[in-house]
Amino acid sequence: MRNRIGILSNTPILPFVLVTVLFFGWGVPNNMTEPLIAAFKDIFKDMSTFQASLVQSAFYGSYFVWAIPAALLVKRTSYKTTLLLGIFLFALGSFLFYPASLEQEYWFFLTALFTLAAGLSFLETAANPYIIAMGDQETSVRRLNLAQSFNPIGQLTGTFIATNFILKNLSGDTDKAQLNTEQLANLQTEELAILAKPYIYIAIVASIFFIIFLANKMPRFQANVEEAKEGFFSIYKRILKKKRYVLSVMALFAAMCAQFGTFAFTIPYLKENYTLADGSFISTGDAGDILFIGVVVFAIMRFVCTGLMKFIKPSKLLAILASIATIAAVVAIVFPSNFGGYMLIVMSGCAGLLFPTIYGLGLEGLSEQEAKVGASGLIMAIIAIGIMNPIQGLIIDLASVNVSYICVAVAFALLIAYGAVIGKHSNKAS
Repeated sequence: MRNRIGILSNTPILPFVLVTVLFFGWGVPNNMTEPLIAAFKDIFKDMSTFQASLVQSAFYGSYFVWAIPAALLVKRTSYKTTLLLGIFLFALGSFLFYPASLEQEYWFFLTALFTLAAGLSFLETAANPYIIAMGDQETSVRRLNLAQSFNPIGQLTGTFIATNFILKNLSGDTDKAQLNTEQLANLQTEELAILAKPYIYIAIVASIFFIIFLANKMPRFQANVEEAKEGFFSIYKRILKKKRYVLSVMALFAAMCAQFGTFAFTIPYLKENYTLADGSFISTGDAGDILFIGVVVFAIMRFVCTGLMKFIKPSKLLAILASIATIAAVVAIVFPSNFGGYMLIVMSGCAGLLFPTIYGLGLEGLSEQEAKVGASGLIMAIIAIGIMNPIQGLIIDLASVNVSYICVAVAFALLIAYGAVIGKHSNKAS
């Protein structure tokens, strides 16, 4: 069945819904990684912020490593095959948290995250261009924004799980220096089991969805015969000459620095600067609640922006929100306080439209085969998170958490420029 009206014009509804569920699905672990930084710092004694932020390097480094293999698989097989492999790796990586909790080795958790994120890399590389291909080109950016609007709902779910089932069940600010070796070992065992449990349930749900997805027929799109025979890297070389695409890859790098730089260090920022009525600083669990509010605003704004794009050009809307976010970031840096914490929520809301809008603009005007190949370059830009977050973590160790938000402010400022100039370039021109 195909809808013939509006944003889903000529779109096969059931396949669209199934792929949109995947957007929700990978949103769950995406936002569980930020609280894991705080969780590992609580669990492993004497771990620095820089070491804990390697969670992001393992997670998003995997995105980078597997993006091109995923695009090659899409081109040589089908969207469905690539998505199925992605779901399998997603489930496998989630399950690996169980043996990692038994071994109690940090590197094992990083391996589990790397495997899980490999699955997400396959999913994102295939799902985003698949949604763009499912319908009219004129509504492709809005259609991708609609599908991506369910991703922050998954992120909300992930934040809720991490905050309420992990962070709030850890010992948190307990003075571990007062515990003897045996007590410390027992506490670490208990806390690592708490951390692993949600991922085991995620693995079960992902396995069930693998079966559902496998059982359903998904549309295949007929490629241009000559282009279908063209080599992967030959196509890549051609699209790298298109300024709109290249600028979008660069902008997506900045967007990931802005979005996840905001989320990843919201809890540390609040714990260092947000005071309660009695003058004490906020706890990890309560800071997680505020992070959850930020993700709620992020999710709402993605739906709001999808509607606003009917009246405001996507690139212009992006420039407006990036301007607001830049101002908010500067305030959070200069005035580290409760008010600065509220600015992080403003920045979270402004980040809502970044990924799907830049992604859609980057692929807009490309042929179906070019979009399959070009998707990998856009997904590889997600490595920005694995690069920038350790840098922010290092700045925190050397200075303070509010100073680290300079990285976020610069990233948002670059996106103002992108929104202002991207409309002057077209992927249709060689």
